[in-house]
Amino acid sequence: MFLNKKSEYVNFRQLAIIMPFSRAQSKSRRIGLLLILALILFSNVQEAKAQFWKNWFKKKPEEKGVLGGKDNLEERIRSRTLDDGEDAKPLIFGDSAASDKREVRKKKIKKRMFYGVMTKKAFIKKLSGRKTTIEIFYFLKKGQDIQPFVKDVYWYHRLKKKIFVGVINPKDKIFARILHGPYKKLTEGKVEEEGIFYFGAKHGRWMYEKLQGEEMILVEKEKYYKGHPKESIFSYFDEDKTKIKEVVPVKNGERNGVYCKFSDVGNMLSEGKYEYNVKVGKWTDYYDNNKRKIKRQLQYQKTWDEKDFKPYTLVQNDEKGKVVYDKAAEDKKKPADRKPDPTLEF
Repeated sequence: MFLNKKSEYVNFRQLAIIMPFSRAQSKSRRIGLLLILALILFSNVQEAKAQFWKNWFKKKPEEKGVLGGKDNLEERIRSRTLDDGEDAKPLIFGDSAASDKREVRKKKIKKRMFYGVMTKKAFIKKLSGRKTTIEIFYFLKKGQDIQPFVKDVYWYHRLKKKIFVGVINPKDKIFARILHGPYKKLTEGKVEEEGIFYFGAKHGRWMYEKLQGEEMILVEKEKYYKGHPKESIFSYFDEDKTKIKEVVPVKNGERNGVYCKFSDVGNMLSEGKYEYNVKVGKWTDYYDNNKRKIKRQLQYQKTWDEKDFKPYTLVQNDEKGKVVYDKAAEDKKKPADRKPDPTLEF
Protein backbone atom coordinates (compact mmCIF):
# COMPACT_ATOMS: atom_id res chain seq x y z
CA MET A 1 0.00 0.00 0.00
CA PHE A 2 1.03 3.64 -0.41
CA LEU A 3 -0.30 7.15 0.22
CA ASN A 4 -1.65 9.11 -2.75
CA LYS A 5 -2.16 12.90 -3.03
CA LYS A 6 -5.59 12.68 -1.43
CA SER A 7 -4.15 10.75 1.50
CA GLU A 8 -6.09 7.60 0.46
CA TYR A 9 -4.66 4.12 0.67
CA VAL A 10 -4.59 2.17 -2.62
CA ASN A 11 -4.02 -1.58 -2.90
CA PHE A 12 -1.56 -2.96 -5.42
CA ARG A 13 -4.11 -5.62 -6.39
CA GLN A 14 -6.56 -2.87 -7.42
CA LEU A 15 -3.86 -1.42 -9.67
CA ALA A 16 -3.43 -4.82 -11.23
CA ILE A 17 -7.17 -4.86 -12.07
CA ILE A 18 -7.13 -1.30 -13.42
CA MET A 19 -4.00 -1.86 -15.47
CA PRO A 20 -3.96 -5.58 -16.33
CA PHE A 21 -1.01 -7.07 -18.11
CA SER A 22 0.33 -10.56 -18.59
CA ARG A 23 3.76 -11.90 -17.87
CA ALA A 24 4.40 -11.96 -21.56
CA GLN A 25 4.06 -8.23 -21.94
CA SER A 26 7.15 -6.21 -22.66
CA LYS A 27 9.65 -5.24 -20.06
CA SER A 28 9.25 -1.56 -20.86
CA ARG A 29 5.62 -1.49 -19.65
CA ARG A 30 6.68 -2.91 -16.29
CA ILE A 31 9.41 -0.31 -15.86
CA GLY A 32 6.96 2.43 -16.75
CA LEU A 33 4.54 1.32 -14.06
CA LEU A 34 7.30 1.28 -11.45
CA LEU A 35 8.33 4.82 -12.40
CA ILE A 36 4.75 6.03 -11.99
CA LEU A 37 4.56 4.50 -8.52
CA ALA A 38 7.89 6.10 -7.53
CA LEU A 39 6.76 9.56 -8.69
CA ILE A 40 3.49 9.32 -6.73
CA LEU A 41 5.34 8.29 -3.57
CA PHE A 42 8.00 11.04 -3.92
CA SER A 43 5.37 13.78 -4.45
CA ASN A 44 3.47 12.68 -1.33
CA VAL A 45 6.64 12.82 0.81
CA GLN A 46 7.64 16.30 -0.43
CA GLU A 47 4.13 17.67 0.16
CA ALA A 48 4.06 16.27 3.71
CA LYS A 49 7.50 17.75 4.43
CA ALA A 50 6.51 21.22 3.20
CA GLN A 51 3.28 21.11 5.19
CA PHE A 52 5.27 20.29 8.33
CA TRP A 53 7.46 23.42 8.03
CA LYS A 54 4.44 25.61 7.22
CA ASN A 55 2.69 24.45 10.35
CA TRP A 56 5.90 25.01 12.32
CA PHE A 57 6.44 28.62 11.32
CA LYS A 58 2.74 29.52 11.60
CA LYS A 59 2.98 29.14 15.37
CA LYS A 60 3.00 32.29 17.46
CA PRO A 61 6.39 33.82 18.38
CA GLU A 62 5.73 33.47 22.10
CA GLU A 63 5.17 29.71 21.79
CA LYS A 64 8.02 27.58 23.13
CA GLY A 65 10.77 26.85 20.63
CA VAL A 66 9.58 29.27 17.91
CA LEU A 67 11.07 32.59 16.76
CA GLY A 68 10.15 34.90 13.93
CA GLY A 69 6.32 34.72 13.69
CA LYS A 70 4.70 35.09 10.26
CA ASP A 71 7.08 37.76 8.89
CA ASN A 72 8.84 36.62 5.70
CA LEU A 73 7.36 33.19 6.25
CA GLU A 74 8.05 31.74 2.80
CA GLU A 75 11.61 33.03 2.72
CA ARG A 76 12.37 31.63 6.16
CA ILE A 77 10.85 28.30 5.21
CA ARG A 78 13.24 28.04 2.28
CA SER A 79 16.31 29.15 4.24
CA ARG A 80 15.26 27.72 7.61
CA THR A 81 16.99 30.56 9.40
CA LEU A 82 15.99 32.98 12.12
CA ASP A 83 14.70 36.27 10.79
CA ASP A 84 17.49 38.51 12.12
CA GLY A 85 19.18 40.00 9.07
CA GLU A 86 22.27 39.16 7.06
CA ASP A 87 24.05 37.58 10.01
CA ALA A 88 21.31 34.97 10.49
CA LYS A 89 22.55 31.50 11.40
CA PRO A 90 20.82 28.18 10.66
CA LEU A 91 18.51 26.80 13.28
CA ILE A 92 19.91 23.92 15.28
CA PHE A 93 17.38 21.27 16.22
CA GLY A 94 18.21 19.17 19.24
CA ASP A 95 15.29 16.75 18.88
CA SER A 96 11.82 16.32 17.36
CA ALA A 97 10.60 19.22 19.52
CA ALA A 98 12.95 21.41 17.48
CA SER A 99 14.73 23.74 19.89
CA ASP A 100 15.59 27.16 18.42
CA LYS A 101 18.53 27.82 20.74
CA ARG A 102 21.77 28.61 18.98
CA GLU A 103 25.00 27.06 20.04
CA VAL A 104 27.06 29.65 21.93
CA ARG A 105 30.52 28.50 22.85
CA LYS A 106 31.81 30.12 26.01
CA LYS A 107 35.48 31.02 26.05
CA LYS A 108 37.34 29.05 28.66
CA ILE A 109 39.30 31.22 31.08
CA LYS A 110 42.87 30.04 31.30
CA LYS A 111 43.89 28.93 34.77
CA ARG A 112 47.10 30.98 34.88
CA MET A 113 45.66 34.18 33.39
CA PHE A 114 44.98 37.11 35.73
CA TYR A 115 43.79 40.56 34.66
CA GLY A 116 44.26 39.48 31.04
CA VAL A 117 47.93 38.51 31.41
CA MET A 118 49.42 35.02 31.38
CA THR A 119 51.58 34.03 34.34
CA LYS A 120 53.65 31.13 35.60
CA LYS A 121 53.10 29.34 38.91
CA ALA A 122 55.90 28.79 41.44
CA PHE A 123 56.47 28.03 45.11
CA ILE A 124 59.15 28.46 47.76
CA LYS A 125 59.62 25.93 50.55
CA LYS A 126 61.44 26.86 53.77
CA LEU A 127 62.33 24.79 56.81
CA SER A 128 62.70 26.49 60.19
CA GLY A 129 63.25 23.96 62.93
CA ARG A 130 60.30 21.62 62.77
CA LYS A 131 58.09 24.10 60.93
CA THR A 132 57.63 24.06 57.16
CA THR A 133 56.60 27.25 55.37
CA ILE A 134 55.43 27.25 51.76
CA GLU A 135 54.77 30.31 49.59
CA ILE A 136 52.62 29.72 46.49
CA PHE A 137 52.48 32.54 43.95
CA TYR A 138 52.40 33.53 40.27
CA PHE A 139 54.73 35.78 38.30
CA LEU A 140 54.88 37.36 34.85
CA LYS A 141 56.62 35.18 32.28
CA LYS A 142 58.60 38.05 30.78
CA GLY A 143 60.76 40.56 32.63
CA GLN A 144 59.12 43.92 33.17
CA ASP A 145 60.07 47.28 34.65
CA ILE A 146 58.58 48.42 37.96
CA GLN A 147 55.14 49.96 37.58
CA PRO A 148 54.97 53.75 38.10
CA PHE A 149 53.02 55.35 40.97
CA VAL A 150 53.67 52.37 43.27
CA LYS A 151 55.71 52.38 46.48
CA ASP A 152 56.32 48.69 47.22
CA VAL A 153 56.82 46.32 44.28
CA TYR A 154 57.18 42.58 44.96
CA TRP A 155 59.32 40.49 42.62
CA TYR A 156 60.75 36.98 42.52
CA HIS A 157 64.44 36.16 42.02
CA ARG A 158 64.49 32.98 39.93
CA LEU A 159 68.10 32.16 40.79
CA LYS A 160 68.00 32.85 44.54
CA LYS A 161 64.47 31.45 44.88
CA LYS A 162 63.40 34.38 47.02
CA ILE A 163 60.80 37.19 46.97
CA PHE A 164 62.10 40.76 47.26
CA VAL A 165 60.39 44.12 47.77
CA GLY A 166 61.53 47.36 46.16
CA VAL A 167 63.71 48.46 43.28
CA ILE A 168 65.23 45.79 41.02
CA ASN A 169 69.01 46.11 40.78
CA PRO A 170 70.45 46.11 37.23
CA LYS A 171 72.50 42.96 37.95
CA ASP A 172 69.34 41.11 39.10
CA LYS A 173 67.14 42.25 36.23
CA ILE A 174 67.76 39.05 34.21
CA PHE A 175 66.44 36.87 37.03
CA ALA A 176 63.71 39.22 38.32
CA ARG A 177 60.05 38.43 37.65
CA ILE A 178 57.18 40.66 38.83
CA LEU A 179 54.58 38.93 41.00
CA HIS A 180 51.11 38.96 39.44
CA GLY A 181 48.15 36.91 40.61
CA PRO A 182 47.13 35.05 43.80
CA TYR A 183 49.57 34.66 46.68
CA LYS A 184 49.34 32.28 49.63
CA LYS A 185 51.67 31.59 52.53
CA LEU A 186 51.16 28.40 54.53
CA THR A 187 52.75 27.24 57.77
CA GLU A 188 52.33 23.57 58.54
CA GLY A 189 49.60 23.44 55.89
CA LYS A 190 47.57 26.31 57.40
CA VAL A 191 47.11 29.66 55.63
CA GLU A 192 49.07 32.44 57.32
CA GLU A 193 48.86 35.15 54.64
CA GLU A 194 46.68 35.40 51.54
CA GLY A 195 46.02 38.01 48.86
CA ILE A 196 46.60 38.94 45.24
CA PHE A 197 49.20 40.98 43.37
CA TYR A 198 48.59 43.37 40.49
CA PHE A 199 51.82 43.83 38.49
CA GLY A 200 53.90 43.57 41.67
CA ALA A 201 51.61 45.66 43.91
CA LYS A 202 49.23 44.40 46.57
CA HIS A 203 45.65 44.58 45.36
CA GLY A 204 42.24 43.68 46.73
CA ARG A 205 41.76 42.04 50.12
CA TRP A 206 44.72 40.72 52.10
CA MET A 207 44.30 38.60 55.22
CA TYR A 208 46.89 37.82 57.88
CA GLU A 209 46.43 35.01 60.38
CA LYS A 210 48.51 33.63 63.24
CA LEU A 211 48.72 30.14 64.67
CA GLN A 212 47.66 29.91 68.30
CA GLY A 213 47.59 26.38 69.60
CA GLU A 214 45.99 24.35 66.85
CA GLU A 215 43.80 27.11 65.38
CA MET A 216 44.51 30.04 63.05
CA ILE A 217 43.28 33.39 64.37
CA LEU A 218 42.72 36.41 62.12
CA VAL A 219 45.22 39.10 63.08
CA GLU A 220 44.63 41.76 60.41
CA LYS A 221 42.63 42.38 57.26
CA GLU A 222 43.52 45.07 54.73
CA LYS A 223 42.17 46.27 51.40
CA TYR A 224 44.48 47.64 48.73
CA TYR A 225 44.05 49.31 45.36
CA LYS A 226 47.07 48.80 43.09
CA GLY A 227 49.57 49.04 45.93
CA HIS A 228 47.90 51.62 48.17
CA PRO A 229 45.41 51.26 51.03
CA LYS A 230 41.93 51.55 49.57
CA GLU A 231 40.77 54.10 52.15
CA SER A 232 43.58 56.51 51.21
CA ILE A 233 42.94 60.00 49.82
CA PHE A 234 44.33 60.27 46.28
CA SER A 235 45.21 63.43 44.34
CA TYR A 236 46.07 63.33 40.62
CA PHE A 237 47.95 65.27 37.97
CA ASP A 238 45.32 64.66 35.26
CA GLU A 239 41.53 64.75 35.00
CA ASP A 240 41.38 61.09 33.94
CA LYS A 241 42.93 60.13 37.29
CA THR A 242 45.66 57.96 35.82
CA LYS A 243 48.69 59.82 37.23
CA ILE A 244 48.80 59.81 41.03
CA LYS A 245 50.31 62.90 42.62
CA GLU A 246 49.88 62.17 46.32
CA VAL A 247 48.55 59.37 48.52
CA VAL A 248 47.46 60.33 52.03
CA PRO A 249 46.75 57.26 54.20
CA VAL A 250 43.51 57.41 56.16
CA LYS A 251 42.28 54.97 58.77
CA ASN A 252 39.41 55.55 61.18
CA GLY A 253 39.14 59.15 59.94
CA GLU A 254 42.78 60.05 60.77
CA ARG A 255 46.08 59.98 58.95
CA ASN A 256 47.52 56.56 59.69
CA GLY A 257 49.91 54.64 57.48
CA VAL A 258 52.42 55.29 54.72
CA TYR A 259 52.37 58.59 52.84
CA CYS A 260 53.61 58.76 49.22
CA LYS A 261 54.30 61.52 46.74
CA PHE A 262 55.08 60.99 43.03
CA SER A 263 56.28 62.97 40.04
CA ASP A 264 54.14 63.31 36.90
CA VAL A 265 56.00 60.34 35.32
CA GLY A 266 55.40 58.06 38.31
CA ASN A 267 58.72 58.27 40.15
CA MET A 268 58.66 58.27 43.94
CA LEU A 269 59.54 61.72 45.35
CA SER A 270 58.77 61.32 49.03
CA GLU A 271 57.60 58.72 51.54
CA GLY A 272 57.01 58.52 55.26
CA LYS A 273 54.63 57.32 57.95
CA TYR A 274 51.77 58.90 59.88
CA GLU A 275 50.41 57.96 63.30
CA TYR A 276 47.27 59.75 64.38
CA ASN A 277 48.00 62.71 62.08
CA VAL A 278 51.61 62.96 63.33
CA LYS A 279 54.74 62.27 61.24
CA VAL A 280 56.82 59.50 62.82
CA GLY A 281 60.01 57.64 62.01
CA LYS A 282 62.16 58.28 58.93
CA TRP A 283 60.88 60.40 56.02
CA THR A 284 62.79 60.14 52.76
CA ASP A 285 62.93 62.44 49.72
CA TYR A 286 64.16 61.13 46.33
CA TYR A 287 65.46 62.63 43.13
CA ASP A 288 63.12 62.41 40.15
CA ASN A 289 64.40 59.19 38.57
CA ASN A 290 63.37 55.53 38.57
CA LYS A 291 66.41 54.48 40.64
CA ARG A 292 65.12 56.12 43.82
CA LYS A 293 68.33 57.93 44.68
CA ILE A 294 68.02 59.47 48.12
CA LYS A 295 68.02 63.26 48.19
CA ARG A 296 67.69 63.59 51.95
CA GLN A 297 66.37 61.66 54.93
CA LEU A 298 64.73 63.23 57.97
CA GLN A 299 64.19 61.77 61.41
CA TYR A 300 60.89 62.47 63.19
CA GLN A 301 59.74 61.33 66.62
CA LYS A 302 59.45 57.57 67.10
CA THR A 303 55.85 57.60 68.37
CA TRP A 304 52.93 59.97 67.91
CA ASP A 305 52.68 60.87 71.61
CA GLU A 306 56.34 61.91 71.98
CA LYS A 307 56.42 65.63 72.81
CA ASP A 308 58.93 68.46 72.28
CA PHE A 309 60.76 66.62 69.49
CA LYS A 310 62.50 68.56 66.74
CA PRO A 311 63.10 66.73 63.44
CA TYR A 312 66.64 66.65 62.06
CA THR A 313 68.46 65.54 58.91
CA LEU A 314 70.07 62.12 58.92
CA VAL A 315 71.71 62.26 55.49
CA GLN A 316 71.73 64.46 52.39
CA ASN A 317 73.16 63.63 48.94
CA ASP A 318 73.61 65.46 45.66
CA GLU A 319 72.23 64.21 42.31
CA LYS A 320 75.35 62.14 41.66
CA GLY A 321 74.95 60.31 44.96
CA LYS A 322 77.78 62.10 46.78
CA VAL A 323 77.18 62.61 50.49
CA VAL A 324 76.73 66.27 51.35
CA TYR A 325 75.76 65.83 54.99
CA ASP A 326 75.85 62.80 57.30
CA LYS A 327 74.76 63.32 60.89
CA ALA A 328 76.45 60.15 62.15
CA ALA A 329 79.79 61.35 60.74
CA GLU A 330 79.28 64.91 61.99
CA ASP A 331 78.56 63.76 65.55
CA LYS A 332 82.03 62.20 65.70
CA LYS A 333 83.66 65.56 64.98
CA LYS A 334 84.39 68.31 67.40
CA PRO A 335 81.52 70.81 67.84
CA ALA A 336 83.55 73.55 66.19
CA ASP A 337 84.21 71.41 63.07
CA ARG A 338 80.67 70.13 62.56
CA LYS A 339 78.54 71.21 59.60
CA PRO A 340 75.22 72.88 60.44
CA ASP A 341 72.08 70.80 60.22
CA PRO A 342 70.52 71.53 56.78
CA THR A 343 66.99 70.74 57.97
CA LEU A 344 66.03 74.40 58.27
CA GLU A 345 67.04 75.05 54.64
CA PHE A 346 64.03 73.08 53.32
